[in-house]
Amino acid sequence: MKKLLNIINLYKRPGARAVGIYTFTNFFGKAASFLLLFVFTNPLYITPSENGLLNLMSTSILFLMPFVSMGTLHSISVDFFKLSPKEFRNHFTSGLVMPVIIVVLAYFLMYLLKGQLNTIYGIPASFVWIVPTIVFFSYINEHLWNLLRNNNEPERFFKVTITQIILELGLSALLVVVFAWRWHGRVAGILVAFGITTLYAFYYFKKKGYIFGNVKWGLLKNELYYAGPIVLMQGSIFCLGASDKFFLSGYTNDQNATLGIYSIAAIFASVINIMGKSTLYHFFPKIFSQLSTNDKDLRLVKRSFLQFIAIMIFFLLALIFLSPLAYHLFINKKYYSALNLIPLLSLGSFFWTVNYFFYASMLYYKQKRKILIISVFTIVISLLINNFFIKNWESKGAAYGVCLSYFLVLLFSLWINRSFVKKVFSKPVSS
Repeated sequence: MKKLLNIINLYKRPGARAVGIYTFTNFFGKAASFLLLFVFTNPLYITPSENGLLNLMSTSILFLMPFVSMGTLHSISVDFFKLSPKEFRNHFTSGLVMPVIIVVLAYFLMYLLKGQLNTIYGIPASFVWIVPTIVFFSYINEHLWNLLRNNNEPERFFKVTITQIILELGLSALLVVVFAWRWHGRVAGILVAFGITTLYAFYYFKKKGYIFGNVKWGLLKNELYYAGPIVLMQGSIFCLGASDKFFLSGYTNDQNATLGIYSIAAIFASVINIMGKSTLYHFFPKIFSQLSTNDKDLRLVKRSFLQFIAIMIFFLLALIFLSPLAYHLFINKKYYSALNLIPLLSLGSFFWTVNYFFYASMLYYKQKRKILIISVFTIVISLLINNFFIKNWESKGAAYGVCLSYFLVLLFSLWINRSFVKKVFSKPVSS
């Protein structure tokens, strides 16, 4: 009874309540997706080859996203705590100009390259407009999530996100099962759900006074200067978490069936990233807020890290032990050959979440040189390792390559950021 009361009292605390809402929201989306995997992995509705194609679409979105965001997602999230409302409105409005231009260019470039993309990876011509459109929707949605988090509105975050998840998965299931649209139905569900959330995002931005400010071309110049390292950082994230999909597609000749089977194991492993992201939704604003004060108490950063790492170890162990059961409950037997890859892929995701925690200081202080060095190292090491392992051992090599790449990048990032790491861990954890 006493333990139950302690849990209830803990939930009443604003910080714990926010973490609970963010974690549950992201977990709900992942859990709902898992419940529909028995549909999306059933060859009667979507074949492994079609799942491979869907994964290539997701990977293409990840590739294009850094060029569209141009670092504005990070800089605007940080400047939210630094600027006055009027300055922030001008900054936010100005930051939307370049992404719109990049999306238009993406339509044009993908149209020019559609023949090569189809020949090498089997990507259909419809991706020419589907991929850039979803990227733009995702970019606006990310702004919405960040601002809801920064405004400390977990309840609104919950309502908007749950609505989007239900709409996306519900419509996808309806179109795939009832109307037999196969992979096209899955894509249609994503487009509609993200499109509606984008419309709400612009309503929210207008209501809060974040848009219709003055476009400051000087700000755009500064953003472009800051964007280089951030684009490279996002590109490095892509190489770590998504280049394995392109290598698998390129080195296998089975119409992306191997990629489709591997991608389901990668989806399971991505639970660690989902949980890490939802937890960091709570920790990052606290860290940014603390770093913005004159008397920076790094004991709070260390305490946050220890709490974060304990949460992530729990999720990692739970995922590894529960994945076989989930596979046998929800996944078609055609995908079982990749089940033994989940521990390696999950461990790699765990290394990344730990690594990303320490990006907080570099993002806050806009340490472009450090971000640039880490990003270049990440791109080179992940491409070399993935190419070698996947070329020789295909899916198994992909899992080993991903895990090794994440681990090496974590070690290198801690070394590059060692001055901040030493300051944090030299502090005793006390109240």
